[in-house]
Amino acid sequence: MSVMVASACAGQAAPPELADEIPEDEVPERWAQGVEVDEDRSGDLRPEALALIEAREAGAAEPSEEVSFAWRPPSSVRVWRRRLDGSTASCQGRVDVIPLETYVKGVLPHEWIRSWHGESLRAGAVAIRTYAANWVTRGGKYSCADLDDTTASQVYQDQFYAVTDAAVNATAGTFVMKNGAPVFAEYSAENGHPTATGISDPVCAGRARYGHGRGTCQWGSQRWASQQGKSHTWILQHYYPGATVARVEGGGGGGGGGGGTTTIIVDSNAAANDAAKARVEYTGTWTASSGTPGFHGTDYRWAATSPTSAPATFSFYLASAGTRTIDAWWVAGTNRSAAASFIVHDSAGSELGRVAKDQRIDGGRWNTLGTYAFRAGWNRVVLSRWQATGSVVVADAIRVR
Repeated sequence: MSVMVASACAGQAAPPELADEIPEDEVPERWAQGVEVDEDRSGDLRPEALALIEAREAGAAEPSEEVSFAWRPPSSVRVWRRRLDGSTASCQGRVDVIPLETYVKGVLPHEWIRSWHGESLRAGAVAIRTYAANWVTRGGKYSCADLDDTTASQVYQDQFYAVTDAAVNATAGTFVMKNGAPVFAEYSAENGHPTATGISDPVCAGRARYGHGRGTCQWGSQRWASQQGKSHTWILQHYYPGATVARVEGGGGGGGGGGGTTTIIVDSNAAANDAAKARVEYTGTWTASSGTPGFHGTDYRWAATSPTSAPATFSFYLASAGTRTIDAWWVAGTNRSAAASFIVHDSAGSELGRVAKDQRIDGGRWNTLGTYAFRAGWNRVVLSRWQATGSVVVADAIRVR
């Protein structure tokens, strides 16, 4: 059964898809009331919090200079339970200290649609966790609490579901990060194309904007996942340009799914790898060399660019699913490719992303390719040589951390 949803803007009809094919008991209270995150300024809002909200609405950049680059996520959130006690100020009301991961589990089914695609739910879990962590880092919204349990912040209830719990567990300890700190991970139902911040979002083309149109588009996350096969990592990095999705140590933890934190290095020399968790394979002609200094291990491999599918494939084994950061090592030279293409795949064969790196520079060190959500099993990073002739690509080592 569908439910009609009120418009967030006076005189503007809500897009039909906000109600279509969504069970009535899954429609977020926020959608029905047309209240955006941080729009309700009631309660004993801290002056510093109000200034942050107003600056964010005006499009000001996040004040990252106030945040330590050694940031570690909080283990818990102080939640003002005013939907339960009807209080008007956090210092006079009930405030529960809730473990971070439990908090995310209590929010996700009340802010997202729990029957949506799993990758959309995972994107929601990470956005919700990041939003909460950002406010804790900033000292909280209220005089005696970080957040409240209503649409003024994020709707939290002591009501949990297996499907949303699974999405939280699969992303435990994962945040959207930029400049060493969690971003302000706002979201709204329908952001349009382009979004209010100018992000091209073709899966939402022709859709009327419902909400402020910033951050993650909730319906967009569902379309990217269900129609385009995109992962939650891709979705979040799409909606928060310049940010990365990363698992940060020292957080709330719990629920598993982290995939472990042991660093894995896959070297270009197969004999140097632990065959139980790292292996390298070459298609076509790749030549071993130690002619250029600065290589990892004992040597490196190179191949001439050519319009052919003959890559170097670095594979690594994860015992459980998890979000990991990938780095690449090469030796630089004037004849190297200016756009060596590294393509990241999970163990199911799905492409998680591709990155072009200029191998003429930055040699003899680790260079970050990105952070991705991997499945359990053998995942891989493929270094392609498919380019116009005239240069070479270098396969030296991949690091998983």
